[in-house]
Amino acid sequence: HYGCSLQDDDQAWCKGYAGSADFTPVIAIGDSAAMPCNAMAGATSCRAAHQRAMFSAAGAEPSLVTRLKEDMKAAMKAKDQAKLDAVRMINAAIKLREVELREKNQPLTDAEIITVLQKSAKQRRDSIDSYKAGGRDDLVDKETKELQIVESYMPAAMSATELEAIIAAVVAETGAASQKDMGKVMAGVKAKTAGKMVDNKMVSDLVKARLTGGK
Repeated sequence: HYGCSLQDDDQAWCKGYAGSADFTPVIAIGDSAAMPCNAMAGATSCRAAHQRAMFSAAGAEPSLVTRLKEDMKAAMKAKDQAKLDAVRMINAAIKLREVELREKNQPLTDAEIITVLQKSAKQRRDSIDSYKAGGRDDLVDKETKELQIVESYMPAAMSATELEAIIAAVVAETGAASQKDMGKVMAGVKAKTAGKMVDNKMVSDLVKARLTGGK
């Protein structure tokens, strides 16, 4: 059960809550005690409070989801259509992934969201290359701006030094000794760098160098 005052920014969520005769914004999850919406840290509406409480019961909301929500609101207020369109596109891709994970009883995490962002960034780069080849400079500019927005939500790529340390650890753990072991080293590095920005070509080159005595 949840309820809110008519001053709430999303009146579709406004429901009277038993025990709140004055329609003070309140929220209750299961048998927990009702509490004011504005008592939920960071919640700007009853909808937000309700969602935040549900995440609190099942696990914290991914920080990137929170950031995207806030940025979408800011883009709407600023009438920044380019930013709004890009964020909506990102949210749609994340929502699709969330549905896929839910079917497997798996949670949506920041690591999963970063994977979605990586795929989205690759799509933008591929589109840019195609439009450049076709002489569509207008679409190149549009895709480039979207790519910049997508990349703004992605963490900095891991450095060669960081990757070399991880590769060394994987080589030691697996006992890899030659290029025949490259597959299992790559798999081990992928597992250890899950949710982080990694240049796969750099990883491949570093692993190859390590297994051929270059390191």
